[in-house]
Amino acid sequence: MAASCTLVGLSATSGVPLFVRHTGHGKPPAYALIGSLNGIHVFGESHGVTLCTTRTHNANLIWKTYHDSIRLILIRGSETVGDSCDGSLLDLMFASLVLLLGLETLTSATNVERLKRDIRPCYVLLDELLSRAMGCEDHHGFSHLTGCAECLIPSEQHNLQNELEKFAEGADSTYGCVMMQGHVLCGTRNFWSLSHTELVLLPLLVASNTFTVARDLPIYLPNKSPNVPFRMLVIRLTGLISVVTLCGPTPTLTEMMRAASSFWAPSYQTLEALSSLLPCNISPSLLSHLDNAIIGLILVNYDHKKCVSCVHLSEESRSRCLSVNRKVAALRSVYRSVVGPLLQPPAMPPEDFPSRLHPDHVPLESYVSTDNYKVYILQSSPYHLLVLFPPALPIHIARQVSIRTLAVFTKGKVPKI
Repeated sequence: MAASCTLVGLSATSGVPLFVRHTGHGKPPAYALIGSLNGIHVFGESHGVTLCTTRTHNANLIWKTYHDSIRLILIRGSETVGDSCDGSLLDLMFASLVLLLGLETLTSATNVERLKRDIRPCYVLLDELLSRAMGCEDHHGFSHLTGCAECLIPSEQHNLQNELEKFAEGADSTYGCVMMQGHVLCGTRNFWSLSHTELVLLPLLVASNTFTVARDLPIYLPNKSPNVPFRMLVIRLTGLISVVTLCGPTPTLTEMMRAASSFWAPSYQTLEALSSLLPCNISPSLLSHLDNAIIGLILVNYDHKKCVSCVHLSEESRSRCLSVNRKVAALRSVYRSVVGPLLQPPAMPPEDFPSRLHPDHVPLESYVSTDNYKVYILQSSPYHLLVLFPPALPIHIARQVSIRTLAVFTKGKVPKI
């Protein structure tokens, strides 16, 4: 089986397939094969054995059952690089279903055909996660790996935060954020109290929903409110920027559109100027403090549930040894191989986050060197920093640059994640 990734959802009680989503080469498995895979799991359960994962000569498979109702199977082609926490990826997949349908709908459904129809609006979000898991081009995010919201770092962050708090209060909401192309520019205090899962999925949902001016979408928060829906109101402020609030029955979408138009009008030029953050995701003033040897990076703050990545650094002054897609692939590969297996897992990891550390040995630094790149990794609680360099850079120089880079992002007067 060539590079591919398939997600199968089944009714745990009857074994009837609910959906099949596939990305990559080839075709998804036939229903007969899916039935056989499910039968293996059921056979194990009948003998007191829970089958979690297995490997064949051409595929890797993971099973997981949720609330004795929905069973998910993730099938990776043998040439597809697997995440070190594919179980957590399946958790995100199931949480995507809860986000749009609610837990009760998923676990108490008696009409399988109707449930199949209900699940269809979830396909866009499931496909996004599947494409990221396989490392498809144009799916450059890292949130599915880090468990943190992908953010931008504007120089006007404090002022933008204050304006957002006022706007959300006027909408009788405590959960609000300003987003640009699936990245969070700022969020209300309560927005950051949402779970890691919710902070990963909400930006993906906003980015994957196509709308012209505004959208009113009922959602369930998988951890905070899995059975009682919120209304997610998304209003486009500029061509790239939207404001998102989670509300109750009021206000109406029309009222919110009017309120947003008048409230954000004085800030329109400021919002338009934020486009300068793209594609590097950080302010030009902060970018100017980065060493020219750096060709990419990821910074994760697990306490604040935020991460920022930068893989579009200026090719005029930096090495052209890797394309953007190869930079993303390199950073993902190193993150999977180092965070958890070597460095301490996040402050609030999923229950099955892999960790094989000896309790008496807690490394703080590591590096990976290949013919195509070097990556230096620093751990300084609550941060993980991965910095990508050209392969010819001496490792002691890479270490010094990485330490200075962490200081740039975490000290002084610059906005912090």
